[in-house]
Amino acid sequence: MQKNWASTFPKQRNKRQANVISQPRGAQLPIPLGIRDQGSEQPSPLLHDFGLDEVSYWERRIVTTRHGNGDRGAWEIFLDLRRKGDVHLITEPRAVFLRDNILRTALTHTDRMEELFTFAQQLQETYKFQWPELYLKVVHFYLGQTDFEAAFRWHLRLMPMFRPDLDSFGTLLTSFAIDFSPQIQSTLTRMYVFNPYRELYDYVVPALFDSGQSHPARVWRKRFILFHDHAKSRKSMPFLDFLSRYFSKVELTPEELNILNRGSGVDDIVEKSAHASTNSNKPKGTFSDKFTARWFASSWASSEFAINLMHKLGLRTIGPQSLQSIALREDDAQGVNDRLAQVRNLGIDIAPRVYCKALVSFAERGEDGLVRDLLHCDVHPDEFEDPETRQMLLAASARQQDWRRERLLQEVEGLTAEKPSKKGKSLSKELNKNLSTALSTKGLAKVRNVLDRMDNLNVSMEQKNSEVLLHRVFEDIWYHPKLSKQKTHGYQQDPQLDRAIHLALRIARHGVAVPIRYWQILLYNLGRLGRFNEFEELSYEICELYSPDPGGLIPVHWLDMPSKGNASPKSSGRKRGSWPEHFTEADNKGKKGHFVEEFWRAEMGLAEDEPKALSAKAKASKKSHGSSKKQDDPDYVFCIPADLPFTNRQHPIQKIFDISLQRAILRWSFDKTLAQAPTKLTLMRVKQTGVMDFDLASGVRILALLRDRGVYIDQQVVRSAVIRRIAVAHLPGRARARARDDRELSPANMKQLMEEAWGSEMFPSEAQLAREIENQMPKLWKSYEKLLKKTYDKDEDDDQTTTPQRPDG
Repeated sequence: MQKNWASTFPKQRNKRQANVISQPRGAQLPIPLGIRDQGSEQPSPLLHDFGLDEVSYWERRIVTTRHGNGDRGAWEIFLDLRRKGDVHLITEPRAVFLRDNILRTALTHTDRMEELFTFAQQLQETYKFQWPELYLKVVHFYLGQTDFEAAFRWHLRLMPMFRPDLDSFGTLLTSFAIDFSPQIQSTLTRMYVFNPYRELYDYVVPALFDSGQSHPARVWRKRFILFHDHAKSRKSMPFLDFLSRYFSKVELTPEELNILNRGSGVDDIVEKSAHASTNSNKPKGTFSDKFTARWFASSWASSEFAINLMHKLGLRTIGPQSLQSIALREDDAQGVNDRLAQVRNLGIDIAPRVYCKALVSFAERGEDGLVRDLLHCDVHPDEFEDPETRQMLLAASARQQDWRRERLLQEVEGLTAEKPSKKGKSLSKELNKNLSTALSTKGLAKVRNVLDRMDNLNVSMEQKNSEVLLHRVFEDIWYHPKLSKQKTHGYQQDPQLDRAIHLALRIARHGVAVPIRYWQILLYNLGRLGRFNEFEELSYEICELYSPDPGGLIPVHWLDMPSKGNASPKSSGRKRGSWPEHFTEADNKGKKGHFVEEFWRAEMGLAEDEPKALSAKAKASKKSHGSSKKQDDPDYVFCIPADLPFTNRQHPIQKIFDISLQRAILRWSFDKTLAQAPTKLTLMRVKQTGVMDFDLASGVRILALLRDRGVYIDQQVVRSAVIRRIAVAHLPGRARARARDDRELSPANMKQLMEEAWGSEMFPSEAQLAREIENQMPKLWKSYEKLLKKTYDKDEDDDQTTTPQRPDG
């Protein structure tokens, strides 16, 4: 039952205030940084409001009681506060810690929650005070506890009176939409239907896409459109760009097309909300510093979870207000350091602001007192940027003999006088400039030194540097190994190829877009050299690059971007994407085993100076692939989400391991292995483990392993290619090791070996396989006419040489 709120104990206030000030620190539990610590120091002359000391008193009581008696004891403190007529303290702006602890005790108990809800309504009626973020904290708690019925029930009860703002509700919806389990999706859908906002597309869809979850993004897109909730912000442009290219049959709404075409009327709600702050150093990301500060301050989620969530939703820089909110939730400077370490490990930058610099410095030095004083300082974090304001405050503190404030401002002033160390973006810019300089010189020794520094300092390479470096690395490497290199280094050996593999993988791990043709060049070389174990390893590495563990977005080079659904089909992408197909077709027509590089450059339509030849196509192609985005946003990089399946026909993985390469893998592995003696494991019928242990079926095994990793492998293509290779092996003149007889190439043996490598049945029966091999022979005799003629001519020459001459007369 609600008690009378009138205070009947006015004389006790000064006594409690004195106890708070004089109580020795050693007798208390560690006080969280969120509580103002007056201690035995002289209180600030600017803080004469005794209400602040009263708040501190109740905060300390609730912390101490919770430590010994849990939520039940903390709830008794709340009831005691009401009995003693101190209800008004809960409405104090600085009573965040007190309110959060009261709510925390109620959330785990149904009756307490009902009583607190009634209490919050009475506060609203009596004091015109709306409990801050009550809706967010309650609904998020029950969603987090998977109590979906309670979450929806409280959504309906709290939304009318304690409605959150659009930013907060949008982020709450987004944070749980990432979980695509049916129950939570059903609850979120009901919450969306029964809410007053219809401007949530630009919150949920872009955030889901940025987290690498395009499937939930597409599902929510349909849901929003059904309720006439349309895209209005440029935040949705990357998702729409992806959707138009990889799901070209999806019909976009006029609003989406307007954003995709960069219409002049597009209004960005985030930019609109951020206009109030004119600071050029505002944090980059999905939301403003003011909003993220409120998000981090909310106690319904742990600091670690909140930071991880905001990073997943696009936060890349933390501003002063956000950093303050994070620090206020810790117990001491070491706790702040732990949060800073988490932020840095996620790749989130700290804004180069005076307040941020001071807080980080105090925490790193272990100065608990300075950290607490800075966090509770009445000066707004943004005001620390003005030197004149700092000097004025410092002088005022000295006049008023506020020694704690004076010491704090002196420490801050000392930090601003220090020469800034090269961190963050300045270091990244410097190292990338050094890399660019190193690339302009001959050799790669200096380049490796800079790369080592970048890796050690966790600095990413710029896209333009990666393109120059890749061109340097692949200058003398094409789709076909050079005979000259094999003569020098031996068959299967190529130091330049080994270097290219190492550097290409190293560059790709910097998060830059690597054109898929470079991966194909490496794979074609390894396959033609018969280095199938390394072929398998590189294939796995490439697949890992396009399926990162944390999810997120994967950059795609503009050369490999599919055209938009509404784009004209006159794109030159076919020529770019068909180099390997052209090469394989030429190889299948009985060309020689090795060709000089110049021949293939000419065949591919490339001059010797490759970048110049590409530049003309690039200019026209960039326009057709949406390069207008680069004009408006130079930092825009086209990306695909991590959840895009490899089986999508436009996926880079599907383009790398295309049908031509799949056939080539089977051809290389079968023909090269046929010319070698069979492995001991094959002869002994021991269970195979490695790729090469499958002998003639090693290529089939590679494709089966790629299939198991999600790459689309057409079984019919594999089947027909295997039949053709077996048939070709029976032709006269084909290179075959002496140890391999016709029994090894028999339909029965081939069926068993190939199906064991594939992992399932591939041929209906031995008889059917034999018939299909026989059916191939007439075609092969025609295709390999020159080879057969050469073989028979050689046989006739041998007969003439070995036939004894009849003696004359």
